[in-house]
Amino acid sequence: MRLNVRTLFGVLSTLAIICLVTIWTNCSDRTFDTYSKHIKPNYEELVNDVKSIDCIINGNNNNHVDCLIKNSVVYIPFSFLKNYFEIYGKVLETADDKITFHWSHSYSKVYYQNGKYDSRGVFTNFQNYKVEERNRVKCISASHGVPVSTQWNPHGYYYPTQIAQFGLSHYSKNLTLPSPKVKVLENGQMNAPWSIPTSSKLQISFNSQAQSNVLEFFTNEEGISLNINNENYFFVNFDVALSILTKSSIVITLIEINKPEVIWNLHYTCSKSFILAKGHSIYHGMHCTEEFSWIKLARNLIVDLQKGLNLLKKTSTKMIRSKYKLCDFKLFGMGLLDNLTISSHDHISQFYSAANWFIKHQDKNSGGWRNPVTRKISPVIQPLKPGWLSAMGQGQAISLLSRAFYHSGGNEQYLNTAWAALKPFKVYSKNGGVLSEFMNVHPWFDEYPTIPPIFILNGFMYSLIGLYDLYSLTPNTSQVSQEAFLLWKQGMTSLKNLLPLFDMGSRSAYDLRHITLAIQPNIARWDYHATHINQLLLLGTLDNATVIHTTAKRWISYMNGARASHN
Repeated sequence: MRLNVRTLFGVLSTLAIICLVTIWTNCSDRTFDTYSKHIKPNYEELVNDVKSIDCIINGNNNNHVDCLIKNSVVYIPFSFLKNYFEIYGKVLETADDKITFHWSHSYSKVYYQNGKYDSRGVFTNFQNYKVEERNRVKCISASHGVPVSTQWNPHGYYYPTQIAQFGLSHYSKNLTLPSPKVKVLENGQMNAPWSIPTSSKLQISFNSQAQSNVLEFFTNEEGISLNINNENYFFVNFDVALSILTKSSIVITLIEINKPEVIWNLHYTCSKSFILAKGHSIYHGMHCTEEFSWIKLARNLIVDLQKGLNLLKKTSTKMIRSKYKLCDFKLFGMGLLDNLTISSHDHISQFYSAANWFIKHQDKNSGGWRNPVTRKISPVIQPLKPGWLSAMGQGQAISLLSRAFYHSGGNEQYLNTAWAALKPFKVYSKNGGVLSEFMNVHPWFDEYPTIPPIFILNGFMYSLIGLYDLYSLTPNTSQVSQEAFLLWKQGMTSLKNLLPLFDMGSRSAYDLRHITLAIQPNIARWDYHATHINQLLLLGTLDNATVIHTTAKRWISYMNGARASHN
């Protein structure tokens, strides 16, 4: 008998003994007849006459699994079934000390809608997203306060879709989490207990750009420091003006509470590099000019530390806040400082960092945000060259900007940027836009504007949500609202007509390449399948079409093991 069979036999024997002992110890209170009602037939004889056999897979003698057999019933290891049928399971202990095995067909979650979708509220289920903690995020840019992606280029670049998701997640967290606790450390009045070396200067100065008093500093190598000593607040917000001509920087020090000798220095300095790490110093680069121009920094120090430790290969993605303490804030070189605060979080600042990035980086001619990397989709499709647009990126950016327009009380910069972002929806993908047509009839907005198109479902539905957000958050009689509504209605009509083509009988298809490229279907992973369902449930609150509701219901059943019937 093989070793793993012996182990399994031992486990089964142990379970049988536990069951018998439990019955024996309770026989004074209940009769065995009472207990027999709660025991599965022949459970006490489970380990009798168990034999090992080889399970031959699909008639291939070289492909076999160690199984067990008892009374003509074959027991196959779950470790084999898990991979063969792509199912999931784990052993859990219940509150009453019972051991159970939980079997599931999928690993993702469905989020049901509480009433009609409101564009002023959370964006889908993005309050649960932690975009900045993803492995494919190199860091949060010190220049713009948005993620730098390594998804398709290890050197790092700005990926519009990821930036929009970052902003939308923080907008949603701002609505669902308690208000932040904020402590003001410095507001340009030298009201903090700064430690100033003899040869350094720190003084109040009126700044014409800021139109207020700020702190002007000049230091020697030792630097000017402010002791903070806080274990609860790891979000630092401040305005700083540095010059590329001076070797100036802001340095924030963290220590590990259980190892106070372990000191980490986070440097925010003028540099073209996104992030560098050496020893116990992590450098986040800001794009400075020769003049002292202001940069607003809103930094999650735990994330900034995490990304540096990732470069040093000293941590996984999971960081424990309670392990660290915020110690010092230091000024080096020459520059200006204002509005220094620490807080428990500042989601709204991160939301606006993303919204402002889209204003600054929109291509004025196309209205799009170009992806600066090559994207390979399929061996039978030409790769997308740098500069391509994405309907998903456009749509989520529009969702972000629409909320910024609403939240800001009507700042038209956000509205006009979102309005211009509609342009690519009217230009065919082959001409640099994101529009294609299925069978030359049904308009579709391409997440990846390939030729021929492959009609990706989740990216299309995200673009529809963006169009609806713009329509619903602008005045109904305005031209921008009417344009967004027309595009949304066209897209919803296509969705309702083409949705059945994405049903694979046990899961949804990620796209329609099996139709347009005549190759095997691209079955959606369970997380994408759940995304399809969540999007349909949302859109179903805006359009009561039967095909949306029945498809969502059927696809939910697939997550529980249901399959389409056969002939």
